[in-house]
Order: sequence, then C-alpha cells, then structure tokens
Amino acid sequence: MSSTADLRRQNRNRVYRYLYELPEPTTRQAMAMALQMSLPTLTHNLKELEKMGLIDTSETTDSTGGRKPRLVVPLTRARFAVGAEMTRGHIRLIAVDLKLQELAFQDIQRPFSNDEEYARLFARDLEAFLDRAQLERERLLGVGLTLPGVIASDGETVEFAPSIHLRHAPAGHLTAAIPYPVHLENDAAAGGFAERWNRPELTHMVYLSVGRGIGGAILVDGQTYQGAERRAGEFGHMCVRPEGLPCACGQRGCLEAQCSMTRLSDELGLAVEEFFDLVDQGSLRECAIWSDYLDDLAIGIDNIHTALDCDVVLGGALSQYLPQRMAGLEQRLRQRAPFGFSRNYLHLCAYGAKSNPIGAALHYIHGFLRQV
Repeated sequence: MSSTADLRRQNRNRVYRYLYELPEPTTRQAMAMALQMSLPTLTHNLKELEKMGLIDTSETTDSTGGRKPRLVVPLTRARFAVGAEMTRGHIRLIAVDLKLQELAFQDIQRPFSNDEEYARLFARDLEAFLDRAQLERERLLGVGLTLPGVIASDGETVEFAPSIHLRHAPAGHLTAAIPYPVHLENDAAAGGFAERWNRPELTHMVYLSVGRGIGGAILVDGQTYQGAERRAGEFGHMCVRPEGLPCACGQRGCLEAQCSMTRLSDELGLAVEEFFDLVDQGSLRECAIWSDYLDDLAIGIDNIHTALDCDVVLGGALSQYLPQRMAGLEQRLRQRAPFGFSRNYLHLCAYGAKSNPIGAALHYIHGFLRQV
C-alpha cells in the first residue's frame, strides 16, 4: 500500500511530467482541467516544483478580463547531465539539459588506455569542460560513460571490446576518478536509448551505429533487450562476407570489418569528407569501394530486419553522410528483401554522431524524470 508521502510524490511527478511533455507553457486553470486535479492540490505541487527550481510562474498571458493568468514554465536548464563516449582515439563530451538540448560539446583526441593515467586525464578534461561551459556542478545529475564493448552486470568490467583490445578487464578506475554520480554502459546501447526516446512511436526498434566501430541495440516495448550474457545487439560481429576482411575479434568478414568507416578513410589515406567528395566527382576507385561497402551494409541491415522484423534506425558517424545517398542503400534493401519490401523500415538517426554520448547522459535525465 502506498504511503501518503508516496502519493504526494506521484502527484508531483504527474504534474511535472505533464509540463515536461507540453510543447508550450500553460496556465494553472488549464492544467487543473487536463489533469482533473483540484486547484489547491495543483497549487501545492507547483509550489514544491518551484522550490526545487524546476518551474517558473512569473510570466503572464493575455486575459479575457480581470487579472492576467500566470503561465507555468518548465525550466529545462534547471538540471543537466553529461555523456562521454570513449573510443579508440577520441573522447566525445556532451552536456544536455532536461530536454536533451545541447549545452556544450567537445571532441578530445586521445588514444584509449585502460589505466589510471587515462582516468586521471579524463577527470581533468571533464572539470575543464564544465568550467568552459559555465555549468554549475550543483545542477549536474550525473556523468554517463560509454565504451565500445560488452559491459558486465557489475557495471565496472568490460567483458569484450576488441576495438580497444579489452577482454575481461576491470574498468572501475574510470568511474572512481569522477567525483559525481557515474554510470558505465555500452556505447550503442546508449545510442539506441537516445534514438528510442526521440521516436516514442516505435514500440520495437533496432539501432545500428556505424562509425569506426559497429554496434547496436535492440529495444522491445521501449526497453533495451540485453540478452543472456548482455551481448544482444553486437551486430558488428555478424558475418556478412565469408572469407572477407580480418576483424579485430579474430574472425573474418564481420560487418565491422567490412563497413567500419576506416575502410573509407584510414585504409585509403583519406579523410571521410575527401572520400565522399571523390565519390560525388565520379572517381572510379572510390565509387567501386562505396558500391561494395553498400552491398555489405545492405546484407547486414537486411539480416537484422529479417531476424527481428522491426524498424531499424541507422546512426553513428556514417549517418551524417547518408541523407543525399540513401537511394543506393534502399535499392539494395529492396532487392534483398526475402518477403518483399512492403514499407521503408530504415530511418536515419536524429542525433547523428552524438547519439551515444547523448544516450549516456539520458541515463540520468530519465532517472530524474521518474523520481522528481
């Protein structure tokens, strides 16, 4: 049985979530009618939220007669969270407010190293990042960290991360170095969480992140499906070309080996932008590589869709180069569809290359919204 305190907290949360989801500020009278709540009860909850610094009631709106009604405005910057995506060569830091609006972003070039020195330098970078953005620590909900690997249920052990050469490796020093609430998770799982948050109409979906590594997440009824050993969504190590290129996992022809963005840049001695410029100019070598790349990517996406029969959201660094190049990929998917291509199930992500760190920050935003 719920206590009186629990019921009050539930009412306060209901009021705040209603405000949070509205596209525009509203009035107390409109809220009371929509929530079917008495004005005294609503006023009490609003006073609590105002005391917490989450809303403002100083603005007024036009009146049809008499005193102008006050608007209730949610303060989305009242709290914020930080996400940090750690990759083989970079750290991407982002701060977002309660509506996932970007407050600050920084890309730091630093090779990953699973040791205390790397953790110490990251902690220093984090403090400098907060200082430059003039973000107040007392408003910080927490820091989400992501790594490109399978994270054990203890939240501090990396079971398998071939791109950063870790296997059964403790990573607690990364979290211990941060003097704020901190959470470690798989990078693509975080990205999938962010993209699902942005697409509530997709009850079930797969997120496929394609960058210098490839990972993914499976979301069922809006919840991340992790699998028996927390390896669900490791699409990067699905074979798409037997006897293909060697993969960091030790196998050959994995989707990550065939479609990592290093194939379009490092392995050719080009920047990614240069590669696509050459494709657009009709360069024979680059056009042939891009065609083969799309063939392999289409096999991977089609395998995922055939197995799971749900929408697929394609994200990661590749997504920013795809809007004007989707026709070739969609044509290949139509040709491969074993049951026919009845609808376009493939979507580009909303947050681009920032999905993963945004999803890491969202861990704390989501938690806050549930308990406020």
